[in-house]
Amino acid sequence: MADNSTLVAVSAFSGLAGALFTQLINLANTYFTDSRKQKFEVDTQLRNKKMEIGESFFYVTGEKLTAIKKNIAFWKNGNKFRTDKSLEFLYKETAKFNTYMEKLNADNWKFNLISLYFDISFTNEEVARSNERSHELYLSYLDLAEGIRNAAGEAKEALFKRYAVVLFDMCDHYEEIYNRLEHDMGIVRTQLLGDFQNS
Repeated sequence: MADNSTLVAVSAFSGLAGALFTQLINLANTYFTDSRKQKFEVDTQLRNKKMEIGESFFYVTGEKLTAIKKNIAFWKNGNKFRTDKSLEFLYKETAKFNTYMEKLNADNWKFNLISLYFDISFTNEEVARSNERSHELYLSYLDLAEGIRNAAGEAKEALFKRYAVVLFDMCDHYEEIYNRLEHDMGIVRTQLLGDFQNS
């Protein structure tokens, strides 16, 4: 009888241990399944956000590149035509360019998040420094254009010489910006394609 009760106790203990072991395996399996599912969801959200930011960057950068190229062409010809009408036209085009660039930056806040998701070379800090240089050149341009409108004779000719230098500096500055933005578009494109090939 004692052997029988010992056998029942051992069997009961074995059954309990088996049930506990099965529960532990089920809990571990559920935990790892949930962890994988959560990681997949987080990775998907990150990839979607990265794509959204990358698309915004492509749109804004494409618009900027088009505007920059157009205005560089105007500025390069700006010193060839010295009539009041041509100066007025260039002045209006430059004002429209600056207004459009400011609107692009203001309306497309996602563009400013690009360095969070991509390893670009033209960082926000460098963009800020570049914007300061752009404003300096623009103000010089405005001052000289106004001076030329109000000057005559030798004074006007001296202002045209300084005006030509400012236009040259603006072209040089914006060509550098153009090249850096174009380079970063390539970086973003390569990283996006790499992400999708690895997913």
